Amino acid sequence: MVPLLRILTAVLRDPTRLLRVLTAVALGCVAGATTALADPAPAAKGPVWGKLATSDGKQTWSLDKPEIVVGSAATADVRLQDRSVSEVHCKVRHDAGTVTVEDLGSRTGTLAAGAALKKGKPFRILQHIEISVGAVQLRFEFGERPALLPPTQAPAKGKKGAKPPAKAK
Repeated sequence: MVPLLRILTAVLRDPTRLLRVLTAVALGCVAGATTALADPAPAAKGPVWGKLATSDGKQTWSLDKPEIVVGSAATADVRLQDRSVSEVHCKVRHDAGTVTVEDLGSRTGTLAAGAALKKGKPFRILQHIEISVGAVQLRFEFGERPALLPPTQAPAKGKKGAKPPAKAK
């Protein structure tokens, strides 16, 4: 009975282990199941692509994983200890230069730049914005800014003589 509880606990902590554990169990490999339950090596962290900070600036978090979960749970990447924050409240995601924030079905809702978010409907972040997680105000800022828009061809203010780019035929 104890091994079954250990398997269930491990799978609940990290759902990606489910396939490894089921494969090992199906093959009748006790050693394989034990290996699948072992804590994985820490994931390699990438470049810092963003930063979240409380409105008072007392807490800041560097965002360096593709997906950051914000909530009150001990397992949240950004843990906010406030009664208005759900255990798994929202997520901030970075994928191929696009940054989004999405509510995860929270009790008190998530606002991005003042707009209420709906579960399953990511909000694309194009600039530094305020994110309300329940009653907690966070400020999102880009780290290594993703290339969202091509650079402008406009001349700097006060400079004359710059020619616009040639149009394609």
